[in-house]
Amino acid sequence: MIKKNGKIGLSLCLTAALMAGTFAGCGNSADAESAKTAAVKETAEKVNADVQDGVVKSGDDASDEGTSENEIEFWNFFTGPDGDNMKAMVEGFNATNPKYRIKNVTMASGDLYTKIPTVVNSGKGIPDLTIVDVARIPMFYAQGLLESMKPVLDAAPEIKKENYKAAVWDTGTFDGEQYAVPLDMGVIGVAYNKDLVEQYAPGVLDDNLITIDEIKEIIPKAAEDGIVTIPVSFFGYEQALSLAKQEGAELFKDETTPNINGPEFTKAMQTLKEIVDLGGCSDEGEDNLQLFMAGEAIFCPDGVWDANALNAIEGLNWGITNSICYNTDTFYNFANSNQFVMLKNDARSDEKEKTIAEFLEYVRQNTLEWAKSGQVPASSAADDEEEYKEMNQHFFVSTPEIEESIQFKNYKYTGYADDAINKVFGDILFGNIDLEEGLNQAQKQVEDNIAQNQ
Repeated sequence: MIKKNGKIGLSLCLTAALMAGTFAGCGNSADAESAKTAAVKETAEKVNADVQDGVVKSGDDASDEGTSENEIEFWNFFTGPDGDNMKAMVEGFNATNPKYRIKNVTMASGDLYTKIPTVVNSGKGIPDLTIVDVARIPMFYAQGLLESMKPVLDAAPEIKKENYKAAVWDTGTFDGEQYAVPLDMGVIGVAYNKDLVEQYAPGVLDDNLITIDEIKEIIPKAAEDGIVTIPVSFFGYEQALSLAKQEGAELFKDETTPNINGPEFTKAMQTLKEIVDLGGCSDEGEDNLQLFMAGEAIFCPDGVWDANALNAIEGLNWGITNSICYNTDTFYNFANSNQFVMLKNDARSDEKEKTIAEFLEYVRQNTLEWAKSGQVPASSAADDEEEYKEMNQHFFVSTPEIEESIQFKNYKYTGYADDAINKVFGDILFGNIDLEEGLNQAQKQVEDNIAQNQ
């Protein structure tokens, strides 16, 4: 295989449709259940079995008696193994004897997003601190659900843009003011089997990039041995977004105009469909992560949060690299982000906000613990830690060029677009629906949903 030279690479209540349409692939939250191994699923099921009324209360301060006056109630959706990492940070902070202890309240993401407008509207039971998905933040801000984080930033001056990844920090900035503090970047790249790459495509990743032409070149040789080159039906949406952005396109032309059936996204979908038609993808409905784990796929689009699941597979020699690209001149990696916000609450005291600041500063400084969950921390505090450098996801902050490639879908109506595209994505790839028809259908669904919301 000839390798080209290139740069080293990468209205207060929400509508039900927007609620359902969140970014798939978010950390180990309930928004990414499709990307779990059997072991992870078993763990999640065990946690879910302990849920009563949709809520798991954990930590020394958790009880059924409500939150006491000396507690900070912290809602999050870390119901999987990443919940252990968050619990460790909460317990570590509580061990410092703060004025207010953190009460860790974990629930399914769907329950959390249903509760948010309800409690804010009623003014009762509002948590002091909450984790939400970056895709929710623009709409939450527009609906007046969020409190400014200025008191937190004033109380903890090291919680500032300079100490975080700039791109993810900016997703919480509106009209020059900060309304969220990012915890992580859930980057979606391409996992690869090092042994299969050496067998079928030696040297192809010398520049950390895999082009469409290279994928097409690999397919026939791999197919002869029954090996899948790249299952683009798995996190293929993010690969399509990356390809479209390489052509200069965004998911929305402006705040209310989707760009789903534009020429760039159409070309991206056609490119992925060609990979399927050439026999480079898995069969429709196949468990693609399990396929990769079994050593039957060379590449596999995936989120960094699956790192621990992949590490647990004996004999799997794997790494992760940038999303697929047309050429080596330009590449992008789309990501999700879990972020800390304060919901509107007039009853939250200044003293509680100071303790929230102390907790977020503790998380910032001890972000290596969160890296152990498989995520890319938003804080830069762990970047030079040797333990973090040995983790595969560190790849995405290993060079400025790769770090700058990370993109976020922080549009007001991201949820509508995700929901509409996901409904037709697989059918388009596998020829169950015409490409143009499918994208037009998704475009119209988003346009109709936006019109109904205005």
